[in-house]
Amino acid sequence: LQKLIHLLQSTDDPLIQEQTLITLSNSAAFSVNQDIIRNLGGLSIIGRMLSDCIPRVKEKALNALNNLSMNITNQKEIQVYITQVCKDTESASLNSDLQLAGLRLLTNMSVTSDYHHMMINSIPCFLHLLSEGNERTQV
Repeated sequence: LQKLIHLLQSTDDPLIQEQTLITLSNSAAFSVNQDIIRNLGGLSIIGRMLSDCIPRVKEKALNALNNLSMNITNQKEIQVYITQVCKDTESASLNSDLQLAGLRLLTNMSVTSDYHHMMINSIPCFLHLLSEGNERTQV
């Protein structure tokens, strides 16, 4: 995991970034790895990928953070990205993989009421997605 995080931090190649994020996302499905990734500083490194202009890289970063957000301790660090994720979700193409990845992360982050206040301004957009989005978006 340490080598993957270092690789993600040190490369500008979008294909390598995408594959590394997929591997980290799959690894984060196991709770022990969620703690390891956090302790290695991986949350902020993955979070920086949200600034990437390439939608597929951003989507894979959201997927990784989504898996990592199953851990309450990780949520405390991930919450700094909520405002950006809301904006990206609102501006993404309707029903796109990027939009769905953002919605999945926001859903996990809203399981407890700790971060609701950070999403409140996006509620009109979310209601629009419920009425205009396809079945995958609505779920």
